Amino acid sequence: MNEESVTYRRALRVTVIGIVALALIAVPVGLLVAGAPGLVAAEIGVAVAALSGLTTQLAMVIGHDREAHVMAGIIGGSWLLKMLIIIVALLLLQNVADFHKELFAAFAVVGVLGTLAVDFWVIRSARIPYVDPGAGSGSK
Repeated sequence: MNEESVTYRRALRVTVIGIVALALIAVPVGLLVAGAPGLVAAEIGVAVAALSGLTTQLAMVIGHDREAHVMAGIIGGSWLLKMLIIIVALLLLQNVADFHKELFAAFAVVGVLGTLAVDFWVIRSARIPYVDPGAGSGSK
């Protein structure tokens, strides 16, 4: 397993831990703020954040060792699919009477920002070389 694989898997693992922690925090906060509707809204917000962060990271785990155009297709396809799912979910939730929109938005935003922070931290601390020393080295 190369450094890229290790890096993308680390991002996936840390994001799962962060999402689980956020889901555990959402339970008491949702219940205290708005009861059962608040709990449901907070957990749906966490689910949206998980969908947003994990699909891209999973696409990178799957596609990083493929040709560039295949990897771009995997990343672009995963992005399009998650956007479609999020838009459909938002359309379905907009008319639900007891849905606590503020808790949903708060947990979704915190979760998405958390997954972006994990992405930044993991990539920033990775030791992935910019060049392949063995490729095109003129010595034959």
